[in-house]
Amino acid sequence: MKNYTELSLTTYLDKLASEEAVPGGGSVSAYVGALGMGLTQMVARIALKRKLKADLTPEQKFQEEANRQRMQEIIDSLEKTRGDTLQVVNLDAKVYDDVMACYRDKTGPEKLEDALQNAFRLQADLALMIVMAREWNAHMKGLVKGAVANDLIVSQSLLAAAFEGAFHTAHINVVYMKNKDHKERAEKALAELRNRFEKGI
Repeated sequence: MKNYTELSLTTYLDKLASEEAVPGGGSVSAYVGALGMGLTQMVARIALKRKLKADLTPEQKFQEEANRQRMQEIIDSLEKTRGDTLQVVNLDAKVYDDVMACYRDKTGPEKLEDALQNAFRLQADLALMIVMAREWNAHMKGLVKGAVANDLIVSQSLLAAAFEGAFHTAHINVVYMKNKDHKERAEKALAELRNRFEKGI
């Protein structure tokens, strides 16, 4: 499996801009999603470094400590999700190659269907992780003040772009599925993802 995450960003961009089909949109969507998640974590960590004001009332201090605990929970959740998202940067090329190999080798329809389902699931799972990250980002907006909160807008925009990429990359695999049940389940899953994404806007 190609390990794109070990490349420098410059080398990755050069490969992306080449005539090769991989890395492609699915890999880029994962990379952009991971960048958005990392930016949210940065904002939370900066906010946590700030000292509590000395003149807080007991109620304000209790609320501030609860907010800090929530921010740490978001950091921890994003740490795992960001790692899982980065894996898709590499895995997307593999599932794409598997689908193309089925067409090239003229394998049976069942093997092609399996390859399409794997490619769909990878990007559908990515879309779900991005939706979750956007929801955590939205929580952060109510917890952070000052200029650093602007980076949450950048993060939210990156995550929105990543979701659209993952959603449509997942969908293109559904288009080529021949099994009616597989297609219907996949379309239902995508509709649920879209609904959850739009509720968070």
